[in-house]
Amino acid sequence: MKITFIEPIGIDIHVPRAVSVLEKHASSGVFVEVVHLDLPPELTGPMLSPVPLYMNELIATVLRAEEEGSDAAIIGCCSDPALMEAQRSVKIPVIGPLQAAAALAAGRGLNIGMLFPDEHDWKTTANWVRRNLRAYGLSDAVSDIAFVPMHVEGEDSLIGNLEVTAEIVQERFRRQLHEQGVPAARAMLERGPVEAILFGCTIWGGMIREVAHLIDAVCIDPMVASLHMAEAQVRITNLT
Repeated sequence: MKITFIEPIGIDIHVPRAVSVLEKHASSGVFVEVVHLDLPPELTGPMLSPVPLYMNELIATVLRAEEEGSDAAIIGCCSDPALMEAQRSVKIPVIGPLQAAAALAAGRGLNIGMLFPDEHDWKTTANWVRRNLRAYGLSDAVSDIAFVPMHVEGEDSLIGNLEVTAEIVQERFRRQLHEQGVPAARAMLERGPVEAILFGCTIWGGMIREVAHLIDAVCIDPMVASLHMAEAQVRITNLT
């Protein structure tokens, strides 16, 4: 089985880390390749561009994955950009972390809360996520969406920032996951019926195991959930 994980940004800054996480969690016999988009400089950086001019290239990359023999594709962003358009364009399964996490929680009868980094405008992200969940028919499974502050005083935004290294990005996300994400998750559990939590950025992929024991809920790693959903989708549609 071959699965293509697509980083929807124009540089390879996250590719080595993604390969490491996905290879660790892939089932036996599953090969995972990680690719990124070919984008112009104004859309390039370590985070998803706030202007969605990457959509056509993202869909084209899914089409190319199918043409090159992939059994499934994963769009590596928790707002699921272009997911439904890509799903309509190919015959292979296309997985988005948001849809996968909500479906996993709903399949266990759990109410889910979602924590996103506040790197992008939080209102835009929240509205985008809510619209997608309604389109998936999964909005009733989600009771809370909250945002984790990603900066301390003096730190620049990561959006469009070509000066930062992969290590700097990962250190910041890990620091804020531990210092801000865990308290935000606990607060979410206290104020509502949340029983599962999606940590809504693939840069947090592989890090959730570091904090899961501190949170009394099912903690969903977006990369791991997407990978296993992709594997399951391929297997249930291949009955030979």
